[in-house]
Amino acid sequence: MADTAPHAPDLLCAMLLHRFDFVILEHITGTQFRILGHPPAWLFRLYPEAESTQLLSIDTRTPVLHNFLADAADVWQARDTRIDRSGFWTEQTAFDVPWHFEALALRIETSRLLVVQHNAAAYEQQTSVLQQARDQALQQHEHERGHQRTQHILSRQLVDMERSRDDVAAILQQLGLATLLIDQEGHVRFLSASAAGLLDLPSPVVNPGPRWDSLLPLTKTDRLTLQALLEQPVAQRERVRCHIETPAGRRLWLEIDVHDDPRDSRSKIAFLHDMTDVYHLRRLLELKAHYHDLIGKSRGMTQIYEQIQDLSRVDSTVLIEGETGTGKELVARALHQASARRMGPFIAANCAGLTDSLLGSQLFGHKKGAFTGAIDDQQGLFEAAQGGVLFLDEIGDIPHTVQTNLLRVLQEKEVTRLGETKPRKINVRVLTATHHNLSQDVAKGTFRADLLYRIRVARIHLPPLKERKEDIPLLVMSFLAEGRASMGKIIHRASPATMAALMEYHWPGNVRELKSTIECAMIHCKGDTLDATDLPPELRGEPGGLHPEPITPGDERSRFVSALGQARGNRTKAARLLGMSRATFYRRLTELDLPAS
Repeated sequence: MADTAPHAPDLLCAMLLHRFDFVILEHITGTQFRILGHPPAWLFRLYPEAESTQLLSIDTRTPVLHNFLADAADVWQARDTRIDRSGFWTEQTAFDVPWHFEALALRIETSRLLVVQHNAAAYEQQTSVLQQARDQALQQHEHERGHQRTQHILSRQLVDMERSRDDVAAILQQLGLATLLIDQEGHVRFLSASAAGLLDLPSPVVNPGPRWDSLLPLTKTDRLTLQALLEQPVAQRERVRCHIETPAGRRLWLEIDVHDDPRDSRSKIAFLHDMTDVYHLRRLLELKAHYHDLIGKSRGMTQIYEQIQDLSRVDSTVLIEGETGTGKELVARALHQASARRMGPFIAANCAGLTDSLLGSQLFGHKKGAFTGAIDDQQGLFEAAQGGVLFLDEIGDIPHTVQTNLLRVLQEKEVTRLGETKPRKINVRVLTATHHNLSQDVAKGTFRADLLYRIRVARIHLPPLKERKEDIPLLVMSFLAEGRASMGKIIHRASPATMAALMEYHWPGNVRELKSTIECAMIHCKGDTLDATDLPPELRGEPGGLHPEPITPGDERSRFVSALGQARGNRTKAARLLGMSRATFYRRLTELDLPAS
């Protein structure tokens, strides 16, 4: 008995603490505390890590207690017997049902103490007292002294209850986030100062506040989307992007997140993210990265935009040079759209692979009976393009006899149909394109020098895609947007691994090959993001891919030999490597005196 007697007071204190559900914490530094005695089990539901160390750090898991530390610090520094109370608050996330707590801050000698009590009965009593006080205020309306006493009680109770009831609202206000607290009936119960400032609305709202759809003047589509978001389970919610016009006339682009109120999942907290500056910046970047249907912000492309702008003011013939697939026809269309001829027709003709008679008839037209099969008079493309633009693609493949007639048309501004002798006046701007080095063709005698000088009044050279790889992300996003519209598949982005593979590839087929690759990947994609496994084999480095080595510039005979070697004699693949049609490839084989095998 003698040995246990000294411990009796300690045992009694421990039993009292346990009986009244008290936890005594001694402040160490900052938010760090040491647990004194044997705390009840509910403490470790809030701070599981404290069970082994008997130490804990009060953080935002208990936001009201965390905020109360600032008031407690004032008490600890005062060095007197003052005691400060936090008022009741409610914790629900760590418990099956809401638990109610109150904290006291006091100082005993040098010890800075924080006492936390779980007291459901006191909380219910406070709630009951509040209700009784309200009833008394109505019943004793005539008795001024009693009325004042009731008002005093009511004020104190309201202060305590507000600390519990509006703890989430206070935290949101302090964080400076643009938030709305929406109850289960759609009324706004809380509007943060940041949200009020963003929406040009008065703050705070009077409870019950207006409905959320009257505070947010959304379009019908955006309103229905947000309504569906409010009704969806948490796991299925995504950010909603929408735009509104505030009462002050400002146009905003917002992204809205919706979360459950941690106190009551029937209420929702909407977070408003102002993306207006980002939207305008993105639009500015898009304007700088686009010119009509051309896409790119590399130095090479911006120079081309400037050239197109300059050439759109004149009516000169233009030669557009570049590898197959670089977008030569898009440049021609941009020249047409930017010029004074934009209201006239734009006619495109591919000169590759057509015989002399067919190409001559197509360009200049023919008279009935001019040749076998000419059963009617037919106007040519020059006449069809009257007042507009005629684009002659692959002009380097045009037969020599047609070159002579074309030169006469360009010089005289008139065209004579096959089988006729009377010329017809034309008003057409001619744009041409080729992947050939026409100067070399002139030296070999396969292209007329005077025609070259006539069509090369102005020239635009399109760089291959491998020389402007910084444009690939922009092109990919554009092709994804086209694919979403044509395929109906919601694919918004490419994964980092996919983009890395696209950036590393050398793109012998240029932009045309990139577009086909994205279309192919979208067909195989199962989610909303293109994965590297969706790409064709040649980009994944797997067997079955063509893996063509880029054909290096040089004399044309060497290029053809190299292409045939890489394609192992397959002329279709060799023509694809050189970026030309099979008909043109076969014709050039004959002209270069190369064996077909």
